[in-house]
Amino acid sequence: MLISKVGLREEVIEFINTVKEFCEREFKDTLEWDAQEYMPHDLWKKMGDIGLTGMMLDADLGGLGDDLLTSVVIHEEMSVYSPAIAMTLGAHAILAGNVINRGGNKKQKEKYIPPIASGDKVAAICITEPEIGSDAAHPRTRAIKKGDRYILKGNKIFITNGPIADIFVVYARTSDDPKRGVSAFIVEKDFGNISVEKMHKMGMRASPTGFVTFNDTEVPEENLLRAEGEGIHIMMEGLDVERIGLSGSNLGMIKGSLDIASKYAKERMQFGQPIIDYQLIQEKLAYILSQLELNRLYLYNLAEIWRKYPGSKKLRAATALVKMTSAQAAVKSAEEAIQILGGYGYTTDYRVQMYWRDAKLYDIGAGTTEMMKILLSRRIEEGFADL
Repeated sequence: MLISKVGLREEVIEFINTVKEFCEREFKDTLEWDAQEYMPHDLWKKMGDIGLTGMMLDADLGGLGDDLLTSVVIHEEMSVYSPAIAMTLGAHAILAGNVINRGGNKKQKEKYIPPIASGDKVAAICITEPEIGSDAAHPRTRAIKKGDRYILKGNKIFITNGPIADIFVVYARTSDDPKRGVSAFIVEKDFGNISVEKMHKMGMRASPTGFVTFNDTEVPEENLLRAEGEGIHIMMEGLDVERIGLSGSNLGMIKGSLDIASKYAKERMQFGQPIIDYQLIQEKLAYILSQLELNRLYLYNLAEIWRKYPGSKKLRAATALVKMTSAQAAVKSAEEAIQILGGYGYTTDYRVQMYWRDAKLYDIGAGTTEMMKILLSRRIEEGFADL
């Protein structure tokens, strides 16, 4: 008996079933979406109608509440069908929406959370720059105070939802203070002087990604999150939530790889017997299953611990660990599934090749695997502490 889903709360199980039924109905053409780098325009409203666009957003403002495990299972179930759409949804609700939800004041939340939660507005977060990746604490994008406004100027790259976003959360330098020089802003596309160029990617092709330019964009001072110099604190809190929530997508890709590869191995006959009877195929399937169970157990448990200790810096190493291990497992599981399917796995007729391309992003985004290892090694140097 597998135990990774034993003891789940009833409301979490309900969402698993809801998302699975939704995806079985609405996600029939995901391979075509991937090939055409396309997300159906009406899909966003459909996801909003069942509450998916309100993950990690306050319930009294139209969201699902801040239950991180619910967000994990939404990503897991959706990523079996389309990791790219799951990433688009997560970037909207967890990366951008949740930052406003946690860092915004009452007025900001009342203005921006309801349309984000309903899906009436699409949100994106802007951290990475052409010359600034892992060193995100030192952006070159500037926000210069002028009267009651900030003048925002700079470029952001690899911005998920950039081409379709109505609202951006933007990190920019407001002073040269090495520790408190970065601030976070809510920027509406309608503020003007914003241009977006669509980018083309190896994977996550149904998720729109853009190069965003802010060319002297005027941002009202009331759109500053918290206070000047709070940007890095807001960013790191957001990255912790992102690493947990979006790791659910890695589980989905591992599960999808197992489902497709095991079904194929039972049906594919070679030398008079199904290939699942061969020990080398069994070894590959056993590896995929073990990674699904181990990563799911760790991730589900971490999400529930986060529920008790939201925002605890002591969980930062754990979020890095689960993001790193689940991403590596997703890439390897998809690769093993491709190998089991042989030539068929190399065609675009099966999702396994899509999983492999899509999973690779989580080896890079939200902190590269190398940066996660550095973060973990620092924790070893500092010593571990109980919550």
